[in-house]
Amino acid sequence: MDARWSSDAELARACRWGEPAAWRALVQRFTPLAWRIAIRVLRDRGEAEDACQEAFSRIHRSFASYDPTRPLAPWIGRIAYHEALKRLGRSRPDGVPLEPGDLDLPDSGAEPADVALERSDTRSGIDRALAALSAQDRALVTLFYHEDFAVAEIAETTEMSASNVKVRLFRARQRLKQVLTGLGFGAQHESE
Repeated sequence: MDARWSSDAELARACRWGEPAAWRALVQRFTPLAWRIAIRVLRDRGEAEDACQEAFSRIHRSFASYDPTRPLAPWIGRIAYHEALKRLGRSRPDGVPLEPGDLDLPDSGAEPADVALERSDTRSGIDRALAALSAQDRALVTLFYHEDFAVAEIAETTEMSASNVKVRLFRARQRLKQVLTGLGFGAQHESE
């Protein structure tokens, strides 16, 4: 992270003033967020890359409309989320499997074969469970559990009410639990 812009507010201000180095720092700082939202919604690397690129183009073009008193992450997340949803509406049917790296599970380095197999099974189970969710619910789960967004930030990002976000997250968790239990994950841990 560039020390000149330690806070998002400073970075946003520099971007609004048109500083190229600030724009590069913003893209570097927020590409992981935009990518995770896009890949969870679209489930296709090429489409997610295109969505991220278009989202940052939109951000650049509309920076004058950004309210510098608000946090940057939900604003950028909202643009990436809506761009991904827009692309989803005109792309291929849902169901393209994620690659294990898309789940951003921690890499434990060299591990015994039985542990590696179990990790692979877990990734596969998570992939199947996430695939059972709608694109919007996958995005909500990503924002809440991976990005550590508060419900209010998710509501701002998705332009849903906070109560709608809570209900959808609750239902998504229930659906994930059902799918994982059906795959044998719940029963396995209950017997231990």
